[in-house]
Amino acid sequence: MSRVELLYKLADSIKNDKLRSVVYQYLNKVLDPKVEKCVEFEEAPGEIEEHHSYPGGLLEHSLSVAYISSYIADLYENVYGFKINKDLVIACSILHDVYKVFEFEVDNGLIGRCRDYYYPHDARLSSEILVREGLPELAKCITEIHGYYGYTSIESLIVGLSDILDAKFHSIIQAKIRNYLSRVGKGGLKEFYEFMKSREWVKKDVLERILITPP
Repeated sequence: MSRVELLYKLADSIKNDKLRSVVYQYLNKVLDPKVEKCVEFEEAPGEIEEHHSYPGGLLEHSLSVAYISSYIADLYENVYGFKINKDLVIACSILHDVYKVFEFEVDNGLIGRCRDYYYPHDARLSSEILVREGLPELAKCITEIHGYYGYTSIESLIVGLSDILDAKFHSIIQAKIRNYLSRVGKGGLKEFYEFMKSREWVKKDVLERILITPP
């Protein structure tokens, strides 16, 4: 099953019809090749430098945050007895960064900010969900996990911490990979992108060799 299919499978688990419909709507939008974007969703980076900074990184990060959030929601309900709106957690997780397709671009093989775009992805997305879709709780969750106003719900706290965890986890691995590639004479950005897309780094023997490479 592809990563896109896995995202839709998670969306399928949303029981609330309105939330599930909106998640489908925005996933379909960012995946539609007819919609004008700076970069296609499956080629979009998660960030420019910090984490998932390679073509395809956004999709991996979105999927990872959604899985982590879903697991934590179940865990905290079972351990602490919280009553958690898991539909909101999954919807917020899947959608929280998808509008980066309008903010980043891959130009001549290099990642950067789209020259014709001036609005943060989260601000545009949350405002559309609030005004067009009439879903204030989802809009608030997307806003809060990006560092505005602090966390005011257990759902935004779970998604926000999941986002931080995945970003931190991957930034450590990514820094190690960049260091390793530099040591073997492949320190260029395009070589880094190619290596990340090759998926060689997820193999146990390769990753262990990368992790023990001295700084």
